[in-house]
Amino acid sequence: MCGIIGLIGNKPVCHDLVRGLHALQHRGIQSTGLISYSSLRGKFSSPIRGQGSSTEVFRHAEFSATDNVAIGHNRYATSGDDPARDAQPIYIQRPGLAIAHNGQIANYISLREKLEKQGTYSFFTNCDAEALLFALAQNLIGQNSHRTTDTPSFVKEDLFPALKKTLDSRAEYPAIGAYSVLAIISNHGLLAFKDPHGIRPLSFASKETAGGTQYVFASETTAFHFLKGFKDFRELSPGEAVFVDFNLNVYAQEIDPLPEKFCPFEIVYFAQVDSELRGQKVYDARYKLGQAIASSFSELKDRVDAVMPVPKSPIPAAIALANEWKKPYGGIVPRPSHSPIRAFQQEAGRREQSIDEKLIFIRSHINKKRIGLVDDSVVRGETSKAVISRLHELGAEEVHLFLTYPPYIGICAGGIDTPLEEELLLKGNSEEDIERARKMIGATTLSFLPVEKMLAAVNMTPQTACLGCTQKHYPFAMSDYSKFQKLRDKHRQQIKND
Repeated sequence: MCGIIGLIGNKPVCHDLVRGLHALQHRGIQSTGLISYSSLRGKFSSPIRGQGSSTEVFRHAEFSATDNVAIGHNRYATSGDDPARDAQPIYIQRPGLAIAHNGQIANYISLREKLEKQGTYSFFTNCDAEALLFALAQNLIGQNSHRTTDTPSFVKEDLFPALKKTLDSRAEYPAIGAYSVLAIISNHGLLAFKDPHGIRPLSFASKETAGGTQYVFASETTAFHFLKGFKDFRELSPGEAVFVDFNLNVYAQEIDPLPEKFCPFEIVYFAQVDSELRGQKVYDARYKLGQAIASSFSELKDRVDAVMPVPKSPIPAAIALANEWKKPYGGIVPRPSHSPIRAFQQEAGRREQSIDEKLIFIRSHINKKRIGLVDDSVVRGETSKAVISRLHELGAEEVHLFLTYPPYIGICAGGIDTPLEEELLLKGNSEEDIERARKMIGATTLSFLPVEKMLAAVNMTPQTACLGCTQKHYPFAMSDYSKFQKLRDKHRQQIKND
């Protein structure tokens, strides 16, 4: 799960792009980077990439004063073994292409092997984005795109057909998985596209400036709010591509649309509360999740004295539950200086330690109380166990844990770093599985919002959602994914040994 942003206009964009990356830091701070291009000079500037957050990496960076198109990336790694080397965006000289992506290429190993065997491509990173970059480049070269000089013909005759080959799982060099992508194409413009099922978010907006129209793409609309002035927000649809040329003409086409399978975990957990996804504010969706908890588990109302969240994602849901049940709210607050990285994104062993670093527990709200604790999910269980333990240490008589997300029982092959089932707290969603998990994390009761009620709150249905992690139903082929799992496990061991 990563954050991507792209800007194009008639004035320098790098400073605004970095500000947009700051707004997307909650999506990943393991590494960050940007690459920019000047349509006047017809050249890329050297990429700026590094390990750490955008605040750290760009603190003393010098940007081009002329580049009018740029793409940027905040990384939460699901592959690779070197955060600095695997940082995005990634560039290839021929045919002059730079990309940044959010998601996961499920056939990464097989695609990489095929491209290496082809003989033209040499991989520098262990990042799956590089395989996607080379696949798109190869498909563009296959269209003889270098022969087309005028942009309208390039888009119609070369770019969109090459994208079709990249998105089509039956093609020779396909990218299979969950991804949203931004790309700068030398001599032509800025490209955005989504995988055929539209699993990962990507939105588009514009604003009028003194220098003319400026266009922006981003993983979340919170970046548009942060940059100010952008309007006409819209989400790209499954398999859609939008291309903006250097004359600021916009070309849009559904390249390879398949039934939508958006990731509901984006709304429940990852996105900022002011972002807009699937027609509603994330805050409003999370508030509805809390209301759904109140109605679904009303038999526990009289066993709860106070409601509090595990900050920050579940805060709206906890407020809703407290309001619905007319219970006092609050008792756990985030530390103001807390890093934007979530415990979920940290390496094993760091998650429990991070509780004290990121949360403040107010004893007077906890001691001798029966706590209704609200969280978004239990994945590995380490954070839940640590928080519940701390509540008991501070005098809580009971801790009833309510989850706005159903049992997380399956690996994610689409961009969340849970590639191995043995890492998950729950291996199934039976009563026995849930009781075993309850005992392990130390909760008095453990209640998961049913999948249909979760989906209704986030404006989705079982037909429009990816249910890989909750029901082990995946919208794309998983036949090659075992190869990636072995590689990821190898990289994790290398990182741990280092």
